[in-house]
Amino acid sequence: MDPQDFIDSLYLALLDKGWTLNEIDTMDIVYYLKLMTKKLGEGKVYIDEIL
Repeated sequence: MDPQDFIDSLYLALLDKGWTLNEIDTMDIVYYLKLMTKKLGEGKVYIDEIL
């Protein structure tokens, strides 16, 4: 998956959950990805496993 496809998928997933474009644009993406790692309960998670 190329980076643009990942970003599009991430935005669409968050929009489906009720986020606004402004909320997505201003969030700390690195922290969000770290939280998703904890949610999955794994020590190492690759970015394409989050969606």
